[in-house]
Amino acid sequence: MAASKTARGKVGRPSLERAGEVEERILDAAKTVFLTQGFEGASVDEIAQTARAGKPTIYARFPSKAALFAAVICRQAANNTQYENLVPQGRSFRARLVNLAMTLIERAFVGETIGLMRTAIAENPRFPELTLEIQDSARERATRNVSHVIGELARAEGLYGKGAFAADRLEETTKIFIDLVVFSMLFRALLGEDMRALKKEAQAYVEGRVDFFLSAAT
Repeated sequence: MAASKTARGKVGRPSLERAGEVEERILDAAKTVFLTQGFEGASVDEIAQTARAGKPTIYARFPSKAALFAAVICRQAANNTQYENLVPQGRSFRARLVNLAMTLIERAFVGETIGLMRTAIAENPRFPELTLEIQDSARERATRNVSHVIGELARAEGLYGKGAFAADRLEETTKIFIDLVVFSMLFRALLGEDMRALKKEAQAYVEGRVDFFLSAAT
């Protein structure tokens, strides 16, 4: 990493805040290049130019293009699954679950997310362990965070600790909920169906899946 001068004129390490800014800039640039060029077409030279950073600076943080790609995907997954402060709205348990499900779909439908997922899927034959790690990490984070939200909704409804909402079953219940309300629509988006049509269909789709979920879980 290139050294920086302090206010006294001495050479020292960049601050942690500055180092974080550099890393974010690299990841932003890498995301842009991977989305436009794909993994195979992307080069670290182009990423460095886009990030206004030297290749040694990039390799000091990410030892390979594959590691950089994994970091981009994992950051996108982390951003999409930050539900800690989410409070679904609605007058009933059903309405709040519908609101939650629509939020999950809206985040999954972000163009950058779809594009990066397509790139990751395309690279699976060459990097099966990498794509599996990304998938497991994203699913684990989503399950953990959505489970907290569903647990709070169940608690407000007086259902927490009972049946499908028991503490030792809540994680599996959450996985089922996510599978029901997200993955069919996400799969269709990945296959290239018109996003505007899918978004128009989403509300009715979600309501039907939530009704099915509630009939089984309550």
